[in-house]
Amino acid sequence: MATAKDFVARIDKIEGVAGCLLMKTDGTLIDQTLEDAATYASLMAAGRKEADSLMRMIGCSDCQHICFGRADSSDFYVFPIENFMLGIVQQTNCDTSDMLDTVYGLIDRVSTRRK
Repeated sequence: MATAKDFVARIDKIEGVAGCLLMKTDGTLIDQTLEDAATYASLMAAGRKEADSLMRMIGCSDCQHICFGRADSSDFYVFPIENFMLGIVQQTNCDTSDMLDTVYGLIDRVSTRRK
């Protein structure tokens, strides 16, 4: 069975991923490949809380990911995975669709949520 560190290492090797972090929904950082993980972790926690609130307000049952866009296209994505959150910084000038497909492929292997 793969560990959380193995999962982070595999995500980090995906073409188009500049770095990532994995944390529990309670805010505990599990592993990261980003230098400024604390800043991203704060954004992930706030984004997840707001997404949950919006989902309840409009009657949605699922959130695939949240994207925080940047002018240089190094967007930041947050993926809720059961009791965890995966954060990914996208490389500039990458194929976003291919990157997301590959990320979701790995998430599907470790999660029962999307199956």
